[in-house]
Amino acid sequence: MDITAANQTLRILCKAGEALQAALKHRDEYTQTHCERVSSIATQTGKYFGFDNELLYQLETAALFHDIGKIGIPDDILFNPGKLTNEQYQQMKSHAVIGASIAEKLDIPSADKIAKIILHHHEHYDGSGYPHGLKGEYIPLSSRIISVIDVLDALCSNRVYRRAISYEEALSIMAGEMSNQFDPLVINAVSNVVKNIKKNNMPSS
Repeated sequence: MDITAANQTLRILCKAGEALQAALKHRDEYTQTHCERVSSIATQTGKYFGFDNELLYQLETAALFHDIGKIGIPDDILFNPGKLTNEQYQQMKSHAVIGASIAEKLDIPSADKIAKIILHHHEHYDGSGYPHGLKGEYIPLSSRIISVIDVLDALCSNRVYRRAISYEEALSIMAGEMSNQFDPLVINAVSNVVKNIKKNNMPSS
């Protein structure tokens, strides 16, 4: 791809991304800022795993829009502070499929690969996740990365129904009582990335 074509692609990506971000922010500002945080840590984790530029682009973009499918979830479910009924939970789970459908229709490079990452970001390492019940390394690595950071950020954010906890406490819980959900190698990688981020953000003495 020459420089002119690359610049045109970048402009298309930026416009599409800005439009999706604006739509998500209008619907649910928490989800939009959550996605931005997930994307930032996911990108660093991809670098930790040695991803090349193309894989980093796919991971960063998928992480930024992993919850875009929540645009298609009714307000009474999306903003419900209480426990969802089984029927409501099934509807909420559909956001992964909706998000993948939106992503694959974008006129951006690797849209099909980005859509696949979004589709599987709620799969569990033991096969108990959704939408397809994939297990272990059958789940794309980028999806496994987003899965860990998605839950990590949620646990570390204040919500109506619970207080935020520290990154250290959240990672301890995820590596312990929630360990069936996550790839242990990804848990370890994210833990190291978070430690480095916190270390680099500490004020110098």
